[in-house]
Amino acid sequence: MSTSNRLVVEKTIKLYVGGRFIRSESGRVDRVRSSFSTNEIYVSRASRKDFRDAMEIARKAQAGWAGRTGYNRGQILYRLAEMIESRASAFPGETDRTQIAVDRAVHHAGWSDKISALLSTLNPVAAAYVNYSMIRPVGVVVAVPNPAEGLVGMVEAACAAAVMGNAVIVLVPSDQGELAAGLAEALATCDMPAGVVNVMTTDVPALLEWVNRHDDLDALYLVEGAVDDDAITEAQRQAARVMRRVVVVGSADQAAPPLTLQRLAEVKTVWMSS
Repeated sequence: MSTSNRLVVEKTIKLYVGGRFIRSESGRVDRVRSSFSTNEIYVSRASRKDFRDAMEIARKAQAGWAGRTGYNRGQILYRLAEMIESRASAFPGETDRTQIAVDRAVHHAGWSDKISALLSTLNPVAAAYVNYSMIRPVGVVVAVPNPAEGLVGMVEAACAAAVMGNAVIVLVPSDQGELAAGLAEALATCDMPAGVVNVMTTDVPALLEWVNRHDDLDALYLVEGAVDDDAITEAQRQAARVMRRVVVVGSADQAAPPLTLQRLAEVKTVWMSS
């Protein structure tokens, strides 16, 4: 049968929110050139309402995720690495970066049941009390990876926030839609609870202006190069208004060290009678 006149089925990349693949409520899409072929594809563009809906979903999912043991969170992050590995062929020309992304998910999975012991302390107190400092998740984090770092940047940002017990919304520019879809498909099949890690393609600088004004957001995780210096300054200014944490990190070439992960957590101090 001849395929010369076959109608091409054009692909539309959807948002991944709450464990489901959804279109933007606005119906808007961006037409971009595929990263892996000469074809053009459609990529859903997340709107302000999409972000507000994602925030509600992430907020509801965060407590359950934080309530899991570190060991269980590590199992799920390791399963994410397995799923990315199994989909390596979906990223032609990205073999090396895909392998690094897999290794990065495994790295954070290994920290999941150890980071609390490293960052928590028994504080010396000269009284008949025992004083502990323990870490707990900061809450809901919006992560903005550097598009130049591709899948590695997305995986690093998502795993760094999630390993600390946070729910995370990863914002990705539309021209990185295929990489975002690959990550979303891996998340959908790795036992990650719905709403813990959400991936949204959008016009990142434009949406970030509205993210800054969402008072229920707990932290912003910004990678240098993802947005310009003026956008970072504005994010910090808006964060001061509601005591929101802004974590600015360098390149994703190296995994976030424990002291960076600590910035994605809060410290709870407990006093107990000895």
